[in-house]
Amino acid sequence: MLVTIAGCGALGSLLAARMIEGGLEVQAFQRRGSHFDILRDRGITINGDKDGSTRTFSLKRISDDPSDLEKTRLVLVLVKSYDTGQIFPVREVLEEDGVVLTLQNGLGNAETLVKGFGEKKVAAGITNYAAFRISPGVIGWGGDGHIYSGPWKKAMDMGWVCDLLKEAGLNVSCVSDPRPFLWKKVAVNATINTITALTRLKNGELLKTEPVLAMMRKICEETRMAAERKGIVLDEEELWKMVKATMKMTTRNRSSMLEDVEKRRKTEIESIAGEILKLSRNGAEFPYTRTLYSLIRSIDQNPAGEDKNT
Repeated sequence: MLVTIAGCGALGSLLAARMIEGGLEVQAFQRRGSHFDILRDRGITINGDKDGSTRTFSLKRISDDPSDLEKTRLVLVLVKSYDTGQIFPVREVLEEDGVVLTLQNGLGNAETLVKGFGEKKVAAGITNYAAFRISPGVIGWGGDGHIYSGPWKKAMDMGWVCDLLKEAGLNVSCVSDPRPFLWKKVAVNATINTITALTRLKNGELLKTEPVLAMMRKICEETRMAAERKGIVLDEEELWKMVKATMKMTTRNRSSMLEDVEKRRKTEIESIAGEILKLSRNGAEFPYTRTLYSLIRSIDQNPAGEDKNT
C-alpha cells in the first residue's frame, strides 16, 4: 500500500524510513526548500540509527503539488500545528475510504482536519518516536517509541490503520478514544519541549537536573488540571512517570521546539502551553505554564535574537 506523509521533517522522515523498511511505499507532500531537494534527489538518510548504522531510504514520490502524487488510502500528518490547514489540498489524492491520521504535537489539529476532510476520515494519535534534523535530508535517530491512535469520531472502525502500521514494523496500539492520549502528549510537550528550548539541553539531560525536574513536575500537574476541565481524567503519578519515561527513552533527542528556537523558526507553543492556558480560570492559575509560555512567545516574537542595543 502507498502511504503519504504530509510534512516529511525529522519525525516524518523517521517514520517514512521505518515504513519503507517494513515494505510499504511512501510518498511525501512537502514544501519546497533544501530539505525537499535532498529528499527528492538522494532520499532520506537516517544517521546513527538504533543499531549505529547510517542508511538511506528512497521515497516513491515527493511534491508540493497534490496533482503530482498518487492516490493514497492513508495520510500521516506531521506538519507543524499552525500549518495543519495547509495540507487540505491532499484531499484530491485521498481515496474514498481513506483516513487522515494526525500525529502532531499540541491540541486542535484533529478539529482543524475535520473542517478540511470531514469527521469520518480523521483519526488522531500520539507518538514518542523521536528524531532531529542534522542537515537537509539527514536525520538523527532520537529513539524508537510507540504510536497510540484511534478514530476522532467514536465507534468508527479504523483498525486497519493500526494493522497496516504494525505490519510495517511500527509499534502501534489502537485506542477507542484518542483524546486522553493527546492530553498525555501535551503534558510531555509542555514539560520537555519548553524546558529544552530554553535550556538547550537534550531530553535525557533533563533527568540529571533536579531543579528543572521540580519545575517540570509542576507543569505536568497544571496540564493534568487543565485536562480535567475538558472531562479528561488523568492520574497524576502515572502522568509524571510517563514524562520521565519519555525523557529516558529519547535521551539523545533534541526536541522539535529546541530545534525551532535554534533555527529561528516559529514554535508550536500556542497549541501546547497556549491550549492549557485557555482553561485557566484567572490570570494567576497555572503560573509555571504561564511563565514558560511567556518566555517562548518572546522568542517567537524576536526570532532573530536581535540585540536592540547595537
